[in-house]
Amino acid sequence: RGVKSLARVTSFRYVPEENWIEVRPFVEDVPEDPAALESLRVRALADPVYRRNLISLDGRTAALNVTFREMTDREFIAADIEGQIRAILDAETRDGRRFHVSGRPHIKARMYDTMTRDLAVLIPMVLIVVALVLTAITGTVRGVVLPMGTVTLAVIWTFGSIALLEMPLTVLTVLLAPGLIAIGSVYGVHMVNRYQEDAACGGDRSAVVESCLRAMIVPVLIAGLTTMVGYGALLVTDVPAVYEIGAFSVLGVASITLISLTGVPAALALLPVQRDAASGGGTRTGLADRLGTALDAGLAGLASFTIRRSRAVVLVSALITLAAAAAIPRINIDTDYLTFFDPESDVRREFEAINRLLSGVVPLFVVLEGNGSGYLRDPEVLRRIELLQERIDALPGVSRTLSFLDTLRVLNRALEADDPRAERVPDTRGGVTELFFMLPKSELARFATVDQSAANIIVRTGEVGSAALRRLIRRIEETIAYTGLPDGLTAVVTGNAILLNRAADGVARSQPLTVGLAAGTIFVLLALGLRSVRMGLVAMIPNVVPVMIFFGVLGMGVAPLSLPTCLIGSVALGLAIDATAHYLVRYRAEREKGCDPEEAVRRCSTRVGRPIAIGTATLALGFLSVAFSEFATLRQFGFLSSFTMGVCLLTDLVLLPAILVRWRL
Repeated sequence: RGVKSLARVTSFRYVPEENWIEVRPFVEDVPEDPAALESLRVRALADPVYRRNLISLDGRTAALNVTFREMTDREFIAADIEGQIRAILDAETRDGRRFHVSGRPHIKARMYDTMTRDLAVLIPMVLIVVALVLTAITGTVRGVVLPMGTVTLAVIWTFGSIALLEMPLTVLTVLLAPGLIAIGSVYGVHMVNRYQEDAACGGDRSAVVESCLRAMIVPVLIAGLTTMVGYGALLVTDVPAVYEIGAFSVLGVASITLISLTGVPAALALLPVQRDAASGGGTRTGLADRLGTALDAGLAGLASFTIRRSRAVVLVSALITLAAAAAIPRINIDTDYLTFFDPESDVRREFEAINRLLSGVVPLFVVLEGNGSGYLRDPEVLRRIELLQERIDALPGVSRTLSFLDTLRVLNRALEADDPRAERVPDTRGGVTELFFMLPKSELARFATVDQSAANIIVRTGEVGSAALRRLIRRIEETIAYTGLPDGLTAVVTGNAILLNRAADGVARSQPLTVGLAAGTIFVLLALGLRSVRMGLVAMIPNVVPVMIFFGVLGMGVAPLSLPTCLIGSVALGLAIDATAHYLVRYRAEREKGCDPEEAVRRCSTRVGRPIAIGTATLALGFLSVAFSEFATLRQFGFLSSFTMGVCLLTDLVLLPAILVRWRL
């Protein structure tokens, strides 16, 4: 739409030789004479409207403020405006001259570039990681191909739906594919593991597959539905990016569940039955045999320890959970999009350079609205607004303020023959009205309405992070209240940065609601699936504990609660139920066969424990691959998700068996 700089601003000054006021562009022709250039420099630095807005205090840095016409992000990216501007600047860069670029359009373009790079790198990476884990643990072709085929189909269906609906990709979309791949591989592992176990008992191909499906349909459905509930809890939000990843994750998990209960059994029904009970069928690698033996031995030892120390396990788990709960109130909420980037990234360095050399990159607006046309022509009203602007300008975190008063004072000085004492608000309403009449409408449009009924103070800041922005907004609002406004004048602090951060903070602050909603729905599904309210309550314990520990870790300062990390609580709750459902379904079957709690735990830990351990390891490594993202907050998501999955494994294989043994369920 336009570019504003020293070369494109209107100048007001008194010319004593002509005894008139000169209203003209600050620069019409670039002078060649050094003295004339120095005169321009002195004039620019002397003008309070230009200082730190269009020129730095030392005169070495100038600003070109670019505004764009109304367009969507897709149109902006497709037009490659960012790339065209960068090409111009690169061509002009040389020794002694460099450029810094920042602003929301620039940051959006960089986020798009980083996001597409992450999608191109992370999806193949997580596929390779999951395939290597499955190869090492299962050692069979079907143990790798069937889970990988499940996730590949689900990812294609999900991203195909995004394309079909013409939905834009967001930075959170980067998390979609790695999450689905990790989750889907777990379902395949459980299906193949049960098939191998049933195949070792004999029977023809159809009978083995039918037996496997009968045993797996309840835990797989419970796992699928609870995971969908976990992601579905994200739909309770006004932030489109969070809503979209929740909706498409639900679609992806539904696809995984459907394929696991139809496509995987159909594929197994077409393959020959292999009855090697030790290996689960097929030719296994020596590494897989050694790892399997070691894993089974470790699980058996862990079960024995849990049975012997069930009381201590329950007590220690309770103490850790209480400590985590005590730390939760200290969680820092920080959802600013700029914090997605590392402090050492080019985006952040350019941002900080502009904040240091000129005024802050982020604009806030104090919108002042009077009770009628011409309200702002009253000198007393303007003096109160002037006092408010001065006090806001002095606040920590504020780089610069601008309003129509800055230009009015300069123009009034020019009218008074450049008398420095006249650089102030006129004493009469007529004087103010005259200045408003003289101001070019193009200069006034950003700061006040044509009828002078409303105006705004532009507050520029370099504060990074929604927590810092919240503190600054609170200080501005306190300053407005302390200064006091004339009767008939109201003030509201607003701006795109505030609206975006408030919406994102709303997601973070709604964590008790989303996690509570997910927990309640999951409990109902578990109680129905297990046909027991008591078992439903027991199943919730080893899944609520990891979520509490996750939030406790945030409260200890490991990371802020950001847009990516706020997904972990409800999602982890949905995912963790997977292993618990498989364990409890098998435990109940063993108890119905006449086993006491100790023996039932031993059998479950060795027979179901293996796919639980493999599945959780796959989940943890799948989420950990996100730690290779170029976004700082996505790396935090990767590490914290992996950590939470590890805690889930411990609660499922240690805490849950201890509760079953201790309470004689």
